[in-house]
Amino acid sequence: NIVHSILARVGAGDAQQRGISTFMAEMLEASSILQSATKRSLIIIDELGRGTSTFDGFGLAWSISEYIVRRLGCITVFATHFHELTALEEQEECVTNCHVSAHKMSGSSELTFLYEVRDRDSR
Repeated sequence: NIVHSILARVGAGDAQQRGISTFMAEMLEASSILQSATKRSLIIIDELGRGTSTFDGFGLAWSISEYIVRRLGCITVFATHFHELTALEEQEECVTNCHVSAHKMSGSSELTFLYEVRDRDSR
């Protein structure tokens, strides 16, 4: 399936000199993505909602991901620290949760990221 556009919102940034906070930058970028995307787009969103409080950030991440699933229906990679967002998989048949694997050595506090994307159930 070939996509006709790749739309990404990755990283935290602001333009304080122009009066644009991290939150406002996130919202402007998300709005642009939602207005531009079609069913044939690829959307990549990383850590949406970090520019505000936890509850507000979760609400925004949930609403935007739900809109993408129900209204746009395009391929999306949505990386988040909001574990509650995984519940969307139970409500929407087309949603699949994955995680990036890591390894913790026994008796050590060190964590090694393995750079592997795995199904939610694999360990």
